[in-house]
Amino acid sequence: MLSRALPYVESISFFVWLILAGYLFFQSGESDLKPLTAEALQASSSEERWNGIFFQEQHVGYSVARTSELEDGSLLMEQRSIFRVATFGQLQKIVTAGAALSDPSGALRRFDFFMASGDITLSAKGEVRGNQILMEVNQGGEVNNLSFDIKEPPHVSLSLEAAIRKQELSIGKKFSLPYFDPVTMSQQDMSIKVIDSEILENGEEAWWIQTSFAGIMTRSLVSPTGDLLRQEGGALGISIVRMSPADAQNVPTQKEPVDLIALSAVPLKGKLKKPRNKTILEVEVSGIDIQKLPHRPPIQIVSGKNVRIEIPNINQIQDEPIATTDKESPYLEETLTLPVSHSEIRNKANEVIGQSQTRMEAAQKLNTFVYDYMEKIPSIGVPNGLQSLRQAKGDCNEHTALYVSMARSIGIPSRIAAGLVFSDRTGPIGQFYYHAWPEVLLGEHWIPIDPTFGQFPADATHIKITEGDLDRQVEIMGFLGQISLILKQAE
Repeated sequence: MLSRALPYVESISFFVWLILAGYLFFQSGESDLKPLTAEALQASSSEERWNGIFFQEQHVGYSVARTSELEDGSLLMEQRSIFRVATFGQLQKIVTAGAALSDPSGALRRFDFFMASGDITLSAKGEVRGNQILMEVNQGGEVNNLSFDIKEPPHVSLSLEAAIRKQELSIGKKFSLPYFDPVTMSQQDMSIKVIDSEILENGEEAWWIQTSFAGIMTRSLVSPTGDLLRQEGGALGISIVRMSPADAQNVPTQKEPVDLIALSAVPLKGKLKKPRNKTILEVEVSGIDIQKLPHRPPIQIVSGKNVRIEIPNINQIQDEPIATTDKESPYLEETLTLPVSHSEIRNKANEVIGQSQTRMEAAQKLNTFVYDYMEKIPSIGVPNGLQSLRQAKGDCNEHTALYVSMARSIGIPSRIAAGLVFSDRTGPIGQFYYHAWPEVLLGEHWIPIDPTFGQFPADATHIKITEGDLDRQVEIMGFLGQISLILKQAE
């Protein structure tokens, strides 16, 4: 029987996505964005490059990549992967696929990608046009058109290998490349540094390079021709290793599968009893720069080495009308994961709140609805409020996406928080796990609530690391495996 206290695993799947781009995806339906065509695949094709995927030295899957040069000198880069990991002891199969097309100078022109885990799928295609990236994203049967301003054509994960091939590598060399992650919709420069070299069995010298993007560090070994031979993803013990096709696909099935939840646990020194009843929590934080945690007094206070959470008595908060008068509030906006304007979301929200007169009452009803409505099962994929409403199942990410979508649809300012929560019913007792929850603006305060736990407000063991949509939640990856906590106070 699964506990209702499900930890946050979505960021872990994002991390995997950042390492594993995919294969070619063709989206049906009318569009003025050109998909990568079958004709492009008729170009001269290089040898396929196979890699084994490992978690904590356990072989869990494989990926295969291919680069083809077209007649005009453009490059078509393709990749696909299949791997299996466990969440709460349940085996999850994840399939990714994608392709990228660059012009003869190496500048990105188009890309496609696809991901599936169970009945959760996400697919997209994008194209660089002038100073913009135009994207079409299909999630849960709904198509969204997005655009992003850019200064220059960025790279995606598939095109990085070709870009690095153009560099003259030597120990100590540093450079950066503009990078766009189509999963989290985030863009910034990727910093790259050559940190070491290694002599291969054939006598050639290969280079160890370190890349950094949005706080995520990876370490890769590249051949003299720029081919990826090995990549290590840091905290979760993820690595990709060049192998023969037979060896890469020979994934053992008899071993106990790696569990993402166990890998992401955050240890706590000290005993914390009855965590769901705590309204005050103070812990000492080590292993990271604590100043990276959000300082949000009076609820979350970061001071010195400590972070202190104090949950206010909501009965003392002055209530107000349900909908805010600030119609331009960013906390009412629609995003890829929060389909606020969709009629199914708005109709269900109005049905749930009924004749509620105040924001507090409406927010509580929404929280109770999501808690009761959603079946609590582990999920790996990008959360979406509409998909959550239709499927009525998922982990904390699906609960949070549904709640925030519904709250915003009726004018209640709300946002997504992501960080840590203490669990005494999941995995090893006495540890924190990664988690997501909504925050609602009540009076002058952003009050944490938790529809996964059925809490209004949430207890004080909710330590926030970041707030916002996918482009901000990726920041969590820089904390994985780094944080440890010492209990200082709990009431």
